[in-house]
Amino acid sequence: MEHGVSSWFSLWCLNQLVEQRLADGVLLCRRQGEHWQPLLAAGMPVPDGSLCVPSDRSVQRLAFPLCHAQGMGSGQFLSLSTLYPDHALLLFWRQRHIRFSKGAWLGFFASVFTDSDRARQAVSLLPLFEYFPLPLVRATPDGVVEWTNRAVQEVIGHDKASMKGRSLREFSLGEDWPETRRLYRRLANEPELGIAVMEKHYLHPDGQLLLGESQLTLVRDKQNAPLCLMGTLVSLRSRASSPRGLNLRFIPAPEQPEGVMICDRHGRVEQVSPAFERITGYRADQVRGQYPSLLRSGLHSREFYRQMHQSLNEQGRWQGEIWNRRSNGQVYPERLRISVLSEPGGAMRYVAVFSEMGHSDPLEQGAPPEEKDSLTGLANRTSFQLRLARYCRLSEPFALMILDINNFRLFNNAMNHRVGDRVLQEVAARLRGRLRSGDYLARIGSDEFALLVPGVVHHRQARTFGRHVLSALTRPLHLAEQQLYVDATLGGALWPGINEKDAESLLQHAEQALFGAKQGKKDLAMYDDRLNRAQSRRIRLQHDLAEAIRQGGLRVHYQPIIDTASGGVTKLEALVRWPHPELGVISPAEFVPVAEEGGMVQSLGSWVLKQACADLSRLQQAGYRLHMAVNRSSLEFQSLGLDGAEWLSIIQRHGLSPRQIIFEITESLFMQGNEHHLERIHALRRAGCRIAIDDFGTGFSALNYLRAFPIDLVKIDKSFIDHLPGNQKDGLLLEGILRIIGDLGMKVVIEGMETRAQAAYLSTQPCHFLQGYLIARPMPFRELLSFLESYAGHTVPAAD
Repeated sequence: MEHGVSSWFSLWCLNQLVEQRLADGVLLCRRQGEHWQPLLAAGMPVPDGSLCVPSDRSVQRLAFPLCHAQGMGSGQFLSLSTLYPDHALLLFWRQRHIRFSKGAWLGFFASVFTDSDRARQAVSLLPLFEYFPLPLVRATPDGVVEWTNRAVQEVIGHDKASMKGRSLREFSLGEDWPETRRLYRRLANEPELGIAVMEKHYLHPDGQLLLGESQLTLVRDKQNAPLCLMGTLVSLRSRASSPRGLNLRFIPAPEQPEGVMICDRHGRVEQVSPAFERITGYRADQVRGQYPSLLRSGLHSREFYRQMHQSLNEQGRWQGEIWNRRSNGQVYPERLRISVLSEPGGAMRYVAVFSEMGHSDPLEQGAPPEEKDSLTGLANRTSFQLRLARYCRLSEPFALMILDINNFRLFNNAMNHRVGDRVLQEVAARLRGRLRSGDYLARIGSDEFALLVPGVVHHRQARTFGRHVLSALTRPLHLAEQQLYVDATLGGALWPGINEKDAESLLQHAEQALFGAKQGKKDLAMYDDRLNRAQSRRIRLQHDLAEAIRQGGLRVHYQPIIDTASGGVTKLEALVRWPHPELGVISPAEFVPVAEEGGMVQSLGSWVLKQACADLSRLQQAGYRLHMAVNRSSLEFQSLGLDGAEWLSIIQRHGLSPRQIIFEITESLFMQGNEHHLERIHALRRAGCRIAIDDFGTGFSALNYLRAFPIDLVKIDKSFIDHLPGNQKDGLLLEGILRIIGDLGMKVVIEGMETRAQAAYLSTQPCHFLQGYLIARPMPFRELLSFLESYAGHTVPAAD
């Protein structure tokens, strides 16, 4: 089937013909020789075999025997050839003699042209409405005719060709035109007006003065600018003696335009409308090929969905109210209609049309009773959401607190899932022991717990209670024949409080407080004005960073790394910088997490790698033989193919050898226990790239990673030399690490060398490369060229 015929808008129109009771059944057919092969059916089964329909005219009645064979009393053939060659619609009615309902056609007009997404589709597919039984006109926003359908000539007397390009003023009584022009401007400036219903005088070609009632609406483009006017003539009668002037009223546009989702015979999503994307938060490419269960809120039982499917199977349609979930996790109620479009052989498609409802309490929507988490015995997320909605409805003050176990995956990765389950059970038991009468505890995620604490009205009270809860985890857990230490982070928000509108916004703010606590390396944070400002800044940075990546607003600075054997610069580390035009220089410590959170880290990393390779190529042309170290995050590794081709192709496109590139990774990559990461590292090393561990010693079990993974360079974190010389313990620790790394055949880069005393001390140690402010700060490419030209080589200075 051609894409245009099977677009979401065309299938929605097919479904709406039955929904609006414009037909009892509709067939979409394609010509095959002298016959017509049914492709889709709405409101009726698909006939067996092709149909013999004489089609010498674009519109004609169907023969009674053909209609009777389909269980119908009458029908009409409607060609779609002006838009979709060799396609036609067959409309059927159960009654033998039909009378078109003008109200139903007006309802169809309103459902198409008062929703911005559908209206934009419709005005690009106007030949679909060529045989619309009411006159239709498309005009520019100031009233110049661009298109009319056939009914215009039949009713008004003006033919299509003579009307196109002329102002509607020429077909109206001159005295009405100033008021009509004012109406056009109002429709352009006041989108909330919806459809204008106006009664005014029209001039027939024979000179007769007629009184007509028309409906007019303004269609807008994707930027919300006026695109065109669409109007239909409801009635036209002779009333030459009637009072002159224009009568006007408005039908408000729907406040919540409907979303459309088309699913194939297996129930997988094929297409969605733009309104679907706005309401659910999912993009079309995210849901295409998925099942609608992606949207399930978890607030309905299996029986609810069983009855829905039973109605679809037996009646071909279902409608009702349902709770679904947006992409951000927010649960919302909607009115939903699902219809079946039948295909030959018993297959079918499903058309789901839904509109968002006002928020109400899910407890009143037939949601299931409280359910328990099978592992901990606590209330589960569904029950927690219902309880939270009830608390917010009662309007009594309370605190919502979210507790997250820090680094919980380490228990599963380093031990096994059974130990992880025991940890969760023990944590749940300890938290339960800290509850007061009336407090509520639930497990809402794999390692997340939620607490509802009534009577808390101040942040001070919430923090006191939060520390009381966290103190339950200070004692070790005696599991797996050993003592395990567990710590956690708490984030909370108060009801009523700042910007809290409903249960979903309160939960979102508590999650933001939890995130803020983790970012600030704190154990507890409450949502307040400061955090609100921080979140607002974070949202702005997300938007601005995306623009900076697209528009080239970032910069790469380079920090030299010297070889201790020769004293010369042999390597550079590429470090991204963001000089924000309004906020000043933004630290990577702030904007890199923003990139990770906003899904931009891959595009950011790709931009840095391309820029670093381009500059390294320029250095190579200038005669410098250097290696470039580029940082890679674990998220970037996850999106990299197992053969590393994406990164290697960037290197090769700049005329570089992979041997000139060092990819710096952190220990967190190895902590994930992902076998594919090891395969990616091997692929990069086979191509010639080298791998360095950055910030060595700041993670967990670092020496195990040196033994288990193919590493070429180890970058010792600056914290190991901050107190050197002068701190005997730090010196012994560093010397021991250097010996082990040397014995494993790897080379060492010491980071953060800032003083002459540190340089003198490190000259006595078996380290291969040095990096730090004592040598040079990170610098832009232009300054780097000057530095390289003037740098005489590193010599060990005398200690201060």
